[in-house]
Amino acid sequence: MIHFKKLILPIIISSVVIIITTRIDYLGDALRPIIGDLLAFPVVFFGMLLLPLAPIIYGLLTGDEIGSVIIGVIPVVGLFLDIYFGLIVSGEFISTKTFAYFGILAILGGLVGYFAARKEIEYNILSICCFLFWMVIFVRGIN
Repeated sequence: MIHFKKLILPIIISSVVIIITTRIDYLGDALRPIIGDLLAFPVVFFGMLLLPLAPIIYGLLTGDEIGSVIIGVIPVVGLFLDIYFGLIVSGEFISTKTFAYFGILAILGGLVGYFAARKEIEYNILSICCFLFWMVIFVRGIN
């Protein structure tokens, strides 16, 4: 049985990751006119790395599989809502490609955390593979 008290820390960490990544994205938008795209892009890109790195770090430190999955999934869903909430509320159409993109990132984020929490070399290798696959999907974007 899942104890809800054990879920509080992963939910708090997920919320912090959402806040940090969305603020870094806004910071990149604010810096772009000042320092240009070339310098603003790395700030945003490395800020977004927090999305797949947070479940790896949490999983390796705690071994909490459920919490690691939560930290891998919720921030991606939060980023999706941050970007598309206005469209959802207004009833405008969001493409299935967009849902698939964020869905794949959320699933991979959960797998990254789950495998990292297992603390066995085979699973850690799977976690790294999922992390790399997450990065490829993220960089490619919605096509």
